[in-house]
Amino acid sequence: MNFAALTSLLIPLCLGMIGILQGGLNRQIANSIGVAQATLISNFVTVLICISFYLIVKTWPAFFPEFFKVKAPLTTYQWWYIFPAIFGFMIVAGLPYAISEIGAIKVTILLIVAQMMTSVLWDIFVEKIPMTTMKTLGMIAAMVSVALITLSK
Repeated sequence: MNFAALTSLLIPLCLGMIGILQGGLNRQIANSIGVAQATLISNFVTVLICISFYLIVKTWPAFFPEFFKVKAPLTTYQWWYIFPAIFGFMIVAGLPYAISEIGAIKVTILLIVAQMMTSVLWDIFVEKIPMTTMKTLGMIAAMVSVALITLSK
């Protein structure tokens, strides 16, 4: 397996872990200062990181894959580009609350089911990748997992 293939497998695994760690840590922070303030601090730091990342990629593009390179001026921003930021905010604000209400494992399983259902629709309608029997069976298994975990105390 080459480096690119290994990386494409490791990135989603790491992001899955990071997502739960972020939600759990933000829940801990929110217990002390509230979700609104925790979200503000978290997103402010994110803005600083994004500005730094943008400047580094723009200054040294040769060190980055084509996907990361700056391809257009910032003035090409379109109105619908706000949606990923809104979704990110909802994750940062929503996960800590959900974890505090039902626990990390139930949140994670429900998140996975929702991601699978949404990703199937995305693949069908945007990427033009058809649904398969194995995908259907995998989604059913995940839903059964949700039911079993939800029923447990």
